[in-house]
Amino acid sequence: MTHLEDYLQYYSSVDAPGFAVLVTGAWGTGKTFQVLSCLQKDDRIYVSLYGLKSTEQVHAEIFAAAHPSTASKRGFFDKFRGKDVGALGFSVPLGFVPEIANAFLRNEVEAKRTLIFDDHERSNLPLNEVLGVINSYVEHKNFRVIVIAHDNEQLLGQEFKEVKEKTFGQTLLVEPQVDSALQRFLSEVKQQDPRNFAEKHKEHIERVFKLSGVKSLRVLRHSVSDLTRLHKALSSTHLANSEAMEELVQLFAALSIEARSGRLSEADLCNRRGARMGYLMRAQGKGKAEVEKPPFVAADERYATIELESGMLNDQVLVSTLMHGRFSSSEIQSSVNNSHYFLVPEDVPPWKVVIHFDELPDEDVETARKRMEQQFEGREVTDSGEMLYIFCLRMLMAEQGILDQSVEEVVKQSKEYIDDLLESEKLPPRGTDWRWFDAFDHSYDGFAYWVSDANARHFKEMWDHLIAAREEALRQTFPQVRADLLAMVKNDPKAFFEAVSPTNNGHNPYASIPLLNDIPVAEFVDAWLEAPQDNWRLIDHSLQNRFSHGQIDRDLKDEKDWGLKVLKELEARAQKEGGFRALRIRRLRPKVLLEIAQADTGKEAAS
Repeated sequence: MTHLEDYLQYYSSVDAPGFAVLVTGAWGTGKTFQVLSCLQKDDRIYVSLYGLKSTEQVHAEIFAAAHPSTASKRGFFDKFRGKDVGALGFSVPLGFVPEIANAFLRNEVEAKRTLIFDDHERSNLPLNEVLGVINSYVEHKNFRVIVIAHDNEQLLGQEFKEVKEKTFGQTLLVEPQVDSALQRFLSEVKQQDPRNFAEKHKEHIERVFKLSGVKSLRVLRHSVSDLTRLHKALSSTHLANSEAMEELVQLFAALSIEARSGRLSEADLCNRRGARMGYLMRAQGKGKAEVEKPPFVAADERYATIELESGMLNDQVLVSTLMHGRFSSSEIQSSVNNSHYFLVPEDVPPWKVVIHFDELPDEDVETARKRMEQQFEGREVTDSGEMLYIFCLRMLMAEQGILDQSVEEVVKQSKEYIDDLLESEKLPPRGTDWRWFDAFDHSYDGFAYWVSDANARHFKEMWDHLIAAREEALRQTFPQVRADLLAMVKNDPKAFFEAVSPTNNGHNPYASIPLLNDIPVAEFVDAWLEAPQDNWRLIDHSLQNRFSHGQIDRDLKDEKDWGLKVLKELEARAQKEGGFRALRIRRLRPKVLLEIAQADTGKEAAS
């Protein structure tokens, strides 16, 4: 029996105690549930003060809770005239004789049952009026009264703190009853397999919650829900590995609780290993007492036997599930498969083995490290994400003295690696969409780059070098691309439109990449006018759409002069022609270029 049960059983047995009882506790601790569980339904009258604005409303609600069938009868309150005071669906008109009405309602409620007031801090009534109502039932009606309120003094107010002793003879602090609450939450899981999975790990869940120090049972309920959703995303092979599942449940439960309680943000989950390493590096120079502890490091220290840096669920999956509510089976299973429980060193790239150095046998890690160095020396890896991860691990090894080189030397070697790939034409050109680097931005294959704060600027230096090199690799393809585009202008204007103009569908690889400016203007216009006349307009539309919406002054600003020269060349060709052919050519001039030319002419005239 809890202290709350023990005291409330005693209190409910006392006639006319002459004082009220205050039950407090943190948000979500289950105060209301625990209080109501201590008293039989027939032995209590429950009233929420939430939103009530007058004492008339409070008395009406008490009467309605004590006599629900009577209060709900049509016309019961017709004897009273005035404003509405009902808050729970009972329309109670009181007004010109409120004192008589209140007296009637109070007299109709007998002190045989314990009166429970909930949500004290969320009432819209002044404190003295709330306490006046409580005292009227305690002192004049001899009621037993229990008031449930949050224990935050800021919400209750200093005034309440000063006067509560006059009303409350006992204050009880409620602690969350984790075991019974967890059992109740598990019973609420409708599907049997997820429920069985969570029940199997009930002790682990309860232990993690207690380690967290969080009081809110609402957070626990959400975490149980998160775990059951995670279960649905796992394969039967994963579920059969009890050791892996034990680690997974504790890891995910801890991070779910931290995220749900607001202690960890999306940014805190995006670089878990880097956060700790950066903190330790800063602390080495200044001392831990002088360095602010990152939220993730503080969270990790709360769970002494749980490795919150575990890569079993990578950063990308944690952000997706805990922050965005998206439980992708393919992403979750891929992440779990990359853990040391399911990873086969011979079947994965060496860097994936090296990052699991905490869990895998030393000989496996060393073999993978040597193989990774061979890949580096032989310039074997050309995928940007994998390449960057190798660079990061080499920086880490240099930082920790595993590699007999300085971090600066590693950065220099990494840039040379990129340059060698570019020179040998092995470096893939950058993609042509504006977010072409999304696949390896911040992380790769679900793993955030392992970069300490001390090495962040070095990583950016390598990143910038790689981006610039891949842009150069694309520029090196431009001569052939321009030749292809010229052929499209002449033979397939529709393909040209799709290639250079943004559309709502289709593939528009060069819509925001400036490259037309290196096509000789005369050659471009020749190809345009050599195309079948019924296709001329498609070229016009291509340029009009390409340069509209300010693009000619932003991404395509290098093509502005070229476009104006095309305009002049079309006018020159029209002047050489006669009749409708000349008119047809003039009508090809893109409107967006004509407007720019006219604006420039106006500026010249004004000057």
